[in-house]
Amino acid sequence: MKTVVITGANAGIGLATARYLAAIPEWHVILACRNEQKAKTAIRDIKQRHPDVRISFAPLDLFSLASVRRLPAALASTKTPIIDALVLNAGGINMKAKSLEFTEDGFERTFQLNFLGHFLLANLLIEQMTAPARIVFVSTDLHDPAATRMGKLTPPKYGPVEDLAYGRGTAAKLKPMARYGTAKMYAMMAAYELDRRLQKMGKAITVNSWSPGVVPTTQAGRDMNPVMKKIMTSRWFVNFMGSHLATEDEAAQGLGVLVAGAKYSGVSGRYFDGFREIPSSSESRDEAKARTVWEQSARLAGLSKENDEQAKPAWRAVEPGTVGQAENSQHSNSHLLTNAPNG
Repeated sequence: MKTVVITGANAGIGLATARYLAAIPEWHVILACRNEQKAKTAIRDIKQRHPDVRISFAPLDLFSLASVRRLPAALASTKTPIIDALVLNAGGINMKAKSLEFTEDGFERTFQLNFLGHFLLANLLIEQMTAPARIVFVSTDLHDPAATRMGKLTPPKYGPVEDLAYGRGTAAKLKPMARYGTAKMYAMMAAYELDRRLQKMGKAITVNSWSPGVVPTTQAGRDMNPVMKKIMTSRWFVNFMGSHLATEDEAAQGLGVLVAGAKYSGVSGRYFDGFREIPSSSESRDEAKARTVWEQSARLAGLSKENDEQAKPAWRAVEPGTVGQAENSQHSNSHLLTNAPNG
């Protein structure tokens, strides 16, 4: 039995990918989501299609780094097998926000949801992954201004990670789409850097980035003006902008094969757009910039500087008692992972 953890798996591409992998008998699928009720509804739906599937819910709120830190201990405290795949899928943009919004950790919400929460989670879960294992960061073609016209209109802005985190300096005047694209570019840079670090350590864990194109039915743009969303997700507009349309099922197949397909065994440090491997933006492939993004993000996430200096994934927290404290809190780890209800 293999285990995959999928963030944001109660709707959209995440749910479709959970359905895809649930159809493969040897996979145990864990839906790591913020909304437990939606996750349990998704689980009932999947169980109706695949009655014998092994599927679970794990609470994960990417807007809370404390919630992110509780997840590894929650998984370890159960009978969950070693993790074989991690799909960092959750993401989105709040197009209605009239001003910057911040999480309980003090970071801008788009930044934490689309990058920092997943960066921390990947680092923390690596110790629970067994080789050969796979990590996939779900990205967007908006990260590359040379690839799409939309990317040119709202290009990502590389700068100090702290600027995007706090909405200041180089990121102070970014529009929501550019803020989103920049967060996704940082996630891609972190994926490349993580791949390099794992290779230096001799760990057989692959790390890739993947973009679905434009999937009109997902919740990623749920706060967008309906008229604007209809225009921006129409086939003529998407084609004109240089991207491509996909259904949730098509996206799930592309992502699911990358997670479970034999043809991608050992394939790492790559970027896939739908079913095609293509080069990501030239800036995202800049190793010096990627290392800077990694180091600055590790400090923001509270990860060990000692591990970072040794060019390892920074998977040990600065405060060793953090996980233990979470175990003894009112949100005990024994309750964090809930097996799915029967159909």
